[in-house]
Amino acid sequence: MNHVAIDLGASGGTVFLGRMTASSFTIEEVHRFDNRPVERNGRYVWDLDGLVDHIADGLDAAADHADGLDTVGIDTWGLDFGLLSDGEPLRDPISYRDPESTAAREELFETIGKRRLFEATGITNWNTPNTLWQLYTVAQREPELLERAERLLMMPQLLSLLLGGWPTGEVTVASTTQMVDPDSRDWATDLLEELSLPADLLPSLAEPGERLGVVDERFAPDPDASPELLAPASHDTAAAVAGLPLSDDAAFLNTGSWFILGVERDEPVRTDAAFEYSLSNELGANGTVRVLKNVNGFFLLEECRTTWLEAGEPVDYDHLLSAARQAPPRTALIDPDAEDFSIEGPMPDQIRAYCRRTDQPVPTGRGDIVRCLLDSLVTKTALVLDQLAAAIGESPDRIALGGGGARNDLFCRLLSDATGRPVTAGPVEATAVGNLLTQAIAVDTLSDLEAGRQLVEASFDPTTYEPADSDGWDRAKERMRELPVD
Repeated sequence: MNHVAIDLGASGGTVFLGRMTASSFTIEEVHRFDNRPVERNGRYVWDLDGLVDHIADGLDAAADHADGLDTVGIDTWGLDFGLLSDGEPLRDPISYRDPESTAAREELFETIGKRRLFEATGITNWNTPNTLWQLYTVAQREPELLERAERLLMMPQLLSLLLGGWPTGEVTVASTTQMVDPDSRDWATDLLEELSLPADLLPSLAEPGERLGVVDERFAPDPDASPELLAPASHDTAAAVAGLPLSDDAAFLNTGSWFILGVERDEPVRTDAAFEYSLSNELGANGTVRVLKNVNGFFLLEECRTTWLEAGEPVDYDHLLSAARQAPPRTALIDPDAEDFSIEGPMPDQIRAYCRRTDQPVPTGRGDIVRCLLDSLVTKTALVLDQLAAAIGESPDRIALGGGGARNDLFCRLLSDATGRPVTAGPVEATAVGNLLTQAIAVDTLSDLEAGRQLVEASFDPTTYEPADSDGWDRAKERMRELPVD
């Protein structure tokens, strides 16, 4: 069958065509486009009309490479949502990167308490602007908007609706909201009542594989044979983890705008240690739970590339990584999660300012800045892996790596050295692979997720990196612990 995976990240979108049987799997990129919050009326928002146009172009491109399309599934980042009335968005969704989107965060914490939030939802993410913070801010600052709203949909389901689907929720992306009970895999309505937030806005939650209707003839390449819209594992991390050849002894690391490091388990982990280390429990495909922590990731590098591109400087990865290899290691480190780093202002300047503030050598050239970022990202990841191991009471033996970092040889080598563990990199497009697998399971091409992962192992050739140089990384982790985040 021919399946289309629409994979939207916070910096770009890609459309893939997957051809799958029970014993074969091929995947082909057919369309790629940029995606970044746009500034409108003083707020950073997602351009819904533009995204739908890009998706329609992607469906046309997929149709050019296939004899008919059978199913379509959309995955996106978590956190962000749209409010609807009469089936139409009241406005473009506000980006979680918007400085005003979580203005009432501290008020929320004072009202309910962090421990209560963790007990109710299994989510911490105190530095990640999740849906609950955003909705609470809307309720406090724009109550008239909530009064007009009739439904709240997360980004994947909102885009599916605009393509012609039904307004149904899906558990993997809903679990990023800090509004879902990971045991019941349903909305934490008691928590919402405590916060005077309207639970009646929320859609019913389906597991991956839910049918959402068919693509409207306005967007279908062949209006006489519109493909079926499915809800895959619609959170990009859930899809990526589903698409990795993961075993019980491995941690996963999905690399994109955010790094998400964790392990897959059958039950949520809501221990004191998990709370202390700010671990979260997000829901995965096949009834699983992902015990994880978010780290601000390649967003920092992409923002640097945007600044350099605007200045007319080379920004291709080969050029930047070659320069980074020549730079001395671990000269300066930043905490990627520090509040110093935002969507506003040139990122290279923000990095230099942080290094000055923390009395470190200030990186000057692009190679120095990229090396600072890579060293910092792998050091923070290694530190979080130590915390994860302490919280779950066992230490993962290796790391299964998906996302854009899997094609970055320097990053993978540094990560293996910093963590002291083998890193198996690939498939690069793990998110699209997982999206396609959950579609194939929904239409009974594959029996279950385990069969899908076996098919991935047989169909792709990942690269394994072994630790080679451990010198200096323990000291780097000590330095990272001392760096400020606010």
